[in-house]
Amino acid sequence: MQPQHVVTLKSLPTLPNGKLDRVSLPAPQDVPREVVRRGAGPRNDHERKVLAAMEQVLSLPGLDMKDDFFTMGGHSLLAARLATLLSREFQVTLPLRTLFEAPTAERLAVAVEALQGAGAGVQAPLAHRPERESAPMTPSQERIRFMEELHPGRSVYNAPSAQRLLGEFDAARFESVLREIIHRQPALRTSMGTDARTGQPVQSIARDVEFSLPVIDLRDLPADQREAELAEQMQELADRPIDIHRAPMAHAALFRLDERDHAFVFVPHHLVWDGWSFDLMQRELSALYDAAERGRAHGLPAIATTHGDYAEWLAQWMQEPAFEEQLSFWRKRFAAAPLPRLPQTDMPRRAGKSGQGGTQWIQIDLATTQRLREVARGMDVTLSMLTFGLYALTMARTIGCDAIVIANPVRGRQQPETEDVMGVFNNVLPVSLQIDMRQSLPEFMHYVKDELLTLMNYQQVPFERLVAEPGAGGQAKASGPYQSMFSFQDARDRSRRLGSLQTRQMHLMQRGATDDIGVWLMDKANGLEGALIYNADIYLRETGAQLRERYLELLHRAADRPDAPLADIASADNSTSAAYLRKLAADGTRAEAPASAAEGAPKAKAGLMNPEQAQLAQIWAGVVGIDVNDIRANDNFFDLGGDSLLVLRAVQQTELLLGYRVEPRRYLFENLGQIAASSTFHPVHAAGPDSIPSELQSLPAATAPRGGLLGRALGGWLRKN
Repeated sequence: MQPQHVVTLKSLPTLPNGKLDRVSLPAPQDVPREVVRRGAGPRNDHERKVLAAMEQVLSLPGLDMKDDFFTMGGHSLLAARLATLLSREFQVTLPLRTLFEAPTAERLAVAVEALQGAGAGVQAPLAHRPERESAPMTPSQERIRFMEELHPGRSVYNAPSAQRLLGEFDAARFESVLREIIHRQPALRTSMGTDARTGQPVQSIARDVEFSLPVIDLRDLPADQREAELAEQMQELADRPIDIHRAPMAHAALFRLDERDHAFVFVPHHLVWDGWSFDLMQRELSALYDAAERGRAHGLPAIATTHGDYAEWLAQWMQEPAFEEQLSFWRKRFAAAPLPRLPQTDMPRRAGKSGQGGTQWIQIDLATTQRLREVARGMDVTLSMLTFGLYALTMARTIGCDAIVIANPVRGRQQPETEDVMGVFNNVLPVSLQIDMRQSLPEFMHYVKDELLTLMNYQQVPFERLVAEPGAGGQAKASGPYQSMFSFQDARDRSRRLGSLQTRQMHLMQRGATDDIGVWLMDKANGLEGALIYNADIYLRETGAQLRERYLELLHRAADRPDAPLADIASADNSTSAAYLRKLAADGTRAEAPASAAEGAPKAKAGLMNPEQAQLAQIWAGVVGIDVNDIRANDNFFDLGGDSLLVLRAVQQTELLLGYRVEPRRYLFENLGQIAASSTFHPVHAAGPDSIPSELQSLPAATAPRGGLLGRALGGWLRKN
């Protein structure tokens, strides 16, 4: 807890009311370099630029050339930002692995110079169209929009946040600040629309949108009832569906509990929002509100690009050789990866999904967090890598399989100009691991680190496109594209003030579940916080609670015995949670959905199918991976073994090969005969009624064409949702 820098002043600056004027305090870099420099300084302009970039990312002026980036507070997300800045500064492609192998400015400068000598070029900046009114959707947005169309009126993709605001508060000023942020950030003026010329879904960016901040006054309630009422109303707002066809795609409200006590709730839709956008929101709120209080200019730079610019670039990049090179890496990886198992469930899966999720909060105190950080540093990994590896171990032993795939979100902001842009840039990497219980924890973590860093070099291929690959398709059919999700975010640098206001983050539950099981953790000033979220359609509350306890058990064992073998870390001896979770091991009979009403009905003979039904049956057989002779006109796609991942393929292949589009949600409620009737009313191009296209004769189950409803980004996100 020693101060990093000391700045001496003759007196402290104050406001007219006598309080400390924090904004006017000089930054540490105002101190002469020769005073704060502890060791070797840069010897040339090349080293000076590397050191300046490291100081900028860490917000730590006064570093020397031998300071270790990770020892000084760096982590994986900050390393990604540093790699992006240096890549653009020196016009090279700097792999993330290089920062872990050369974590000091001295060694990093040598590595950058070597890349320059090898001619490792960098991607061109994004083409910026400031007056853009529409843009293509990214594969991620196409997936989410598809799920919204399949299951409308849910809050699964709401991203709620809340914070307490303490101090002298001006509600009108705060609302004005929010309007300014909406004006600055196109993502908050974006809705989902349709291109008038092509009829294809697009992002629509309005120049101006109407916005007013509701203020809900709870002061009329007795003081001891306000907190309960606040929690109830905040949760109602978090659970309220968002209209994706109207901007801003967000809910917001301000609650007044007392003269100096307010709560602000902001619930954007994931179609226009990712985890980094929350940090940007907090940064802009702080700068703008403080500037408004002081009557000064806010000083925030103009946005250098937009999410629409990025979406257009991504669509073009997916046609280039660089995309094929990255895709080739994933094809080889899928071919070599062992096949994992799907966990058993407490309740049978059914066609469709309610979207209901359960939440089990995770709280790890500061002392244990610091101990885990020291353990990670001793293994030469980051805290995010350590917690990820231990979660993978937890899930693998719970399922009872040495092979596991954990989905790991990445920022996706590899162009420096996207750093200050709100939107959904993140991607997901399916991290396939093989657990060897004979390894020690340090050996296992070195393996995990190597896998994560390798995948970081191939992170631009959209996950939705990866799932469309034949190798991934086979895995998805057997066990889902992954068995669980793990997300980690370092939030220690988030501002805890908005001008003169003190802020405090508040827990707000996300009741929806986009995955069967997922964990998100946030590294905060008071320790690790987060939640384990589970699909309440298939898992009981007790199962979620025991899985959380099992994960915490392994984290504490790792903190106490960091050099122990994995077998000891994951031992089930005296573990109540491990005993409970044995039922999730995939070595027995899985819970099966009860037979549908249609299953017992007599089936029409294949020979009685008309040509349109026969053509669609051939597509279904290829997508689901069954014999076409087992399909009848009154069969439902889900009863035949389909799921939302396969529905996407069926919809696209029908449009591509038969020439008509089927609304995805119809697959839930209609049989093959009813859907095939679409060809009579919604033709896109003529299809010969007396012959089945040759492409259908050899259509394998894992094949996904590259055109149609989702364009080049095919596939889906979930197994059985």
